[in-house]
Amino acid sequence: MTPNLEWGPIDQLVFGGTVSSQLLTQPTSLVVVIVGLMITTGVVSGYVALFAWRRRSMPGARGLAVLALSSGWWSSGYLLELVVSDVALKLTLAELQWVGVLAAPVAWFFFAFSYAGRDRFTSPPSLCVLSLVPAVGLVAVWTNAAHHLMWTSVTVVPAVGRTITVLQTEWGPLYWLVLGYSYLLWLAGAIVIFRTALDMPNIYRLQATTLILGTLMPVLGNFATSLLELYGAAIDMTPAAFTFAGLACTVAISRYELLESRPVPRWIARDRVVETMTDAVVVTDTKWRVTDANRAAARVLNDTPAELKGHPVGDVVEEFSPDQRDTDQVTVRLGSSQRYFELRTSSFCDHHGRDIGHALVFRDVTDRRLNLQQLEVMNRVLRHNLRTEANLLEGYANLVLDDIDGGEFDDARDHAQTLQDHAQTLVNISQKARKLGATRGSDGNGDARLHPATVQIRAAADAVRTDFARANVRLLELPDDDVVCAPTLEPIVRELVENGVQHNGSSTPVVSVTAGWEGDELVIRIEDNGPGINASELAAINAHGETQLKHASGLGLWLVKWGVDQLGGTVVYHRREVEGTEVVLRIQAVRAE
Repeated sequence: MTPNLEWGPIDQLVFGGTVSSQLLTQPTSLVVVIVGLMITTGVVSGYVALFAWRRRSMPGARGLAVLALSSGWWSSGYLLELVVSDVALKLTLAELQWVGVLAAPVAWFFFAFSYAGRDRFTSPPSLCVLSLVPAVGLVAVWTNAAHHLMWTSVTVVPAVGRTITVLQTEWGPLYWLVLGYSYLLWLAGAIVIFRTALDMPNIYRLQATTLILGTLMPVLGNFATSLLELYGAAIDMTPAAFTFAGLACTVAISRYELLESRPVPRWIARDRVVETMTDAVVVTDTKWRVTDANRAAARVLNDTPAELKGHPVGDVVEEFSPDQRDTDQVTVRLGSSQRYFELRTSSFCDHHGRDIGHALVFRDVTDRRLNLQQLEVMNRVLRHNLRTEANLLEGYANLVLDDIDGGEFDDARDHAQTLQDHAQTLVNISQKARKLGATRGSDGNGDARLHPATVQIRAAADAVRTDFARANVRLLELPDDDVVCAPTLEPIVRELVENGVQHNGSSTPVVSVTAGWEGDELVIRIEDNGPGINASELAAINAHGETQLKHASGLGLWLVKWGVDQLGGTVVYHRREVEGTEVVLRIQAVRAE
């Protein structure tokens, strides 16, 4: 069954009477205006499409190109429809126009949302969903003879002295659904462009104003045509109105740098800044439950933002309590990280001044703490250790001179030996200070060349055996060769083994090293038979800083601590039940593939 097709009387058209006859029979002005605008639409649309396609890598350019092509297709098709006299060809042209009719609103939506930076609405899945109704409408147009959902009848009406003919269509229910959906797409695009440009620099406001006003004209033309068609046949003003949309795009391109620069909406800028900043940010509600977290927070907490949401902040950051919210700053450790963070807490309110949540900002201050610790230690070394050793050197040097003057050569020899020992102490301090300088220039884990842990432990033991011939350094158990670690491990093990030998009064110091893979960590145990490490030596290490009353006697234990921290591990000192000390290192290591 095909729709009714017939020639309608010229006096039963627009507004149901002679007004329609007068409107459609204006001879020259109507034809000139319509044809001129449609030709202009085709030319301008071609220019805009070509310009946009050449810049198709820019956000929104593809949508603008499709919009221009759709409007040009629609206008050219409608112009041909008006002037051809063959009824079958006229209907075919009318059906072909629907490609542009249905593509234009979707293209406008795509352009507007790309322009506004709302990229999630322009992804392929989103576009497929948005194009579902237009696709159904296009299929319905080409199969209308089977169901008449788009139109129920079509009447050919002569106009302008029968120079052109107009199709008078009785629209079906699906047409009004498609029309309403198209209006929604146009409206959504206009709103999102308006909101984006509202708080942007002046050039973007001018871009937005020009685009919205230009694209408003086809919508108004289509709306006016739909009203006129309620009373009879009417010439579709939408294709001609696309001229103003094309001219608006041309002005925006030539005067306001359309597609040359893209506005960055404030909400996108703020979201990207928070998401990409190096500081960890956790957002909570008024009950201190996590509602959001940026990438940095997810990284240091070893969890995803989705899994963090809903948990009380005290469960996420164990060292934080809501009672600390009035504290200007507090230093905490997050998760299993060996790094320290300065925490700042702030509240934010709604427009009525009511609290709606809190923001916790964690700034990594590990390097700053390390620098302060190293400055404190070096200050103590310069102020105390070096001065003490220098005084001793001066004193024993005077004794040696006095003994030589007095002929007491045996005493001079003893004092000279003591002088040599203290000089060696100064050399050792100098060597450790040089190690400290190397430590400050490396992050421990930054070296991509991981070395087998076994090789590093053996090298540390061999170095101590070379320096202390009397020492008995025993390697009882070592990990497999595929366990690798940053090269910082070797100086750490060497320092601990050397400490067990150097501060051992036994004639044959014994230091045993045992290492193995436990879980995902390399665990190293170093035991000696010495007197044990003095508690005062460890007090400053455990307190993470030195004072005048609480400080270590040298640099060795500090070098161990800083090296272990760089490797993301831990070090614990135990006094053995019999004698000596047991040091337990837990180091982050990997198995080589």
